[in-house]
Amino acid sequence: MSFEPDIDLRRNLLELDPGCFDDAGFDDQVAMLARRLAAKPLRKFNATDLYAAIRHNVGLPWLVPLAIARLEEDPFVAAGAHPGDLLTVVLESDARFWMDRHGLWLVMVEILGQALTRASEAAEAAYRAEHSGDTEETGEMWMPNYLGDDFMGALLHFRGIHAD
Repeated sequence: MSFEPDIDLRRNLLELDPGCFDDAGFDDQVAMLARRLAAKPLRKFNATDLYAAIRHNVGLPWLVPLAIARLEEDPFVAAGAHPGDLLTVVLESDARFWMDRHGLWLVMVEILGQALTRASEAAEAAYRAEHSGDTEETGEMWMPNYLGDDFMGALLHFRGIHAD
């Protein structure tokens, strides 16, 4: 699976949607975000930029496909606070966005499946290492460390959007 967003990455959010920050509920944090990201070409958005904007439901039609491309490479990419935080904010994004984009939702379901498989394998490896008497660190963070309540809430939100 190789997801390719159909977006002109040379453009910025102001060119694509001049009103994209209108519904973001302006407080100082969102105003600073708007100033920092509005004129930035999409090709220069990093995981932290995507996290910040998607968290406020800003520019979803353009930024979620970019985030999905990143998540396809690594579902647990850390955009700020912890591994998997970009995945969590994409899952939490506005249900109306996902209702209108069933195909994109299905791509995200595949990524989510990969993420859960990887987390489950890491948890099993950590458990085996802990109970084998082997004192060597696995180097893996496992489920409770980065798939906490915020992830579970996001998963429940995302799961309920489409019946399939």
